[in-house]
Amino acid sequence: MLQSVELANFISHSNTKLEFGKGVTVFVGANGAGKSSIIDGITFALFGAHIRNSIKGLVRRGSSQAFAKVEFTARNKEFVAIRKIDSKGTISAQLYQKVGKELTPLAAGERKQFGESMTRTIEKIIGLDFEKLKVASIVQQGELQSIIDADPRKFKELVNAVIGIDKLDVAYELMKKIIDSFRESIKSQL
Repeated sequence: MLQSVELANFISHSNTKLEFGKGVTVFVGANGAGKSSIIDGITFALFGAHIRNSIKGLVRRGSSQAFAKVEFTARNKEFVAIRKIDSKGTISAQLYQKVGKELTPLAAGERKQFGESMTRTIEKIIGLDFEKLKVASIVQQGELQSIIDADPRKFKELVNAVIGIDKLDVAYELMKKIIDSFRESIKSQL
């Protein structure tokens, strides 16, 4: 669950911190108010992904660097993901596990391979990649209709993966094999 997002010199945000409670959060406001920038900050911190045309466009005009920081919980553990970008497009990233007030580094670095590794680690922690998160949790303005119109089979597969039904299907098949084997064993003993 998302706990907070902090943005500094990120797109239109000079210094923004938002905290989230349980439930659904909806951003409402006029065009250009920074709603989409908050979503971009969240996805950039977690996955290094955004919907902007250029990665350099993430840095607020007149600033030399920007950062996006997200605090989230998953599997009863707290995590902090931070990505920084300078005006040249160089990205650095850090991932921490938070225990009390202590931050234990899980990963940190500047190379592209590191950023991809951090993204994979976060995907494992939360069980979603950028595309699944967009469908499961983030509905951008104008996207609701495309979700409704999506291929039903693909939409079902995506929803099943997001809520974990695909894992239940695998578990069901394994249990069915065990039960069938047990029945055969009992029949052979009779």
